[in-house]
Amino acid sequence: MKKLLFAFFVITLMSINVYSQGKILSKEEANKLFGAVLVSKEMPTSTLQSLVNQSTKVIMFNFINNDGYILDNNRKVLLPAGFSVSSSEVFHVYSTSIVQELLDNGGSQVTYIEQRKEVLTITNGNYTLEYSIICPPVCF
Repeated sequence: MKKLLFAFFVITLMSINVYSQGKILSKEEANKLFGAVLVSKEMPTSTLQSLVNQSTKVIMFNFINNDGYILDNNRKVLLPAGFSVSSSEVFHVYSTSIVQELLDNGGSQVTYIEQRKEVLTITNGNYTLEYSIICPPVCF
C-alpha cells in the first residue's frame, strides 16, 4: 500500500512539473482542441512582456466579470493596476519562460488572452499557449 501511495505521489509531481509550464500549439490546433474563443482581451505584447518581467518563475491569468486579470508569482495583481483578488479566486498558471517563448515565437505586437469553453489560452501570432495548472489548489 505504501508503494502504491508513493507511486501515485511521484506521478502527481511529474504531472505538475509537465503541465506547470504550459504548452505552445499552433493557433489552428488550439481552435480544434479547445473550440471557439468566447471572451478575448487584446493587449500590446510589450505590456505583457513588461508584466512577465515583473514576475518570478510563474504568471497567472483569469477573467473576472469579462475583465482580464494578471497576477505575479505572489498573487499580486499586475493588471488591472490597483485591484486585488481573493485568495480563493482561481487563476491559470504558466511559467514565465513559456510565456516568453510564446511572445518570441509569435512575433506579433498584439497578444490575446482568451477564455474558451473550458480553458484559458494566450495567443500571439500563429501560436497559442494552454495546458496551465490551476491555482488554487496548486500554487507556487
